[in-house]
Amino acid sequence: MRVSTLVICVDRDNDIGEKAGLETPILGREASIAAATRLGLADSEDSDINAIFEAIRVYDRLKSENAGSVEIALIAGDKNLGIVSDRKIGEELDKVLSSLEAESVILVSDG
Repeated sequence: MRVSTLVICVDRDNDIGEKAGLETPILGREASIAAATRLGLADSEDSDINAIFEAIRVYDRLKSENAGSVEIALIAGDKNLGIVSDRKIGEELDKVLSSLEAESVILVSDG
């Protein structure tokens, strides 16, 4: 599928997986809301919750502006920050980009 803009939210330390028990990548608005909710219930103070909701807000704004086809994806690294985490992020990014052929990408992160 080809999209004009892909909004990507990166959880570098994989709180989505470690705290909420979810596997990434996660695609789509509803799945992103569900992931943020599940993470919020697991740890209401995790900064990744705000990053996910910001990515959803950006996605919604682009949709309302008729900015072409838009998709949202959540990707995560690993609790072992550094090379291990960065490699996993790269692998997940490659997986998402190979399935969505995005013309442009907007990155949202908590850091």
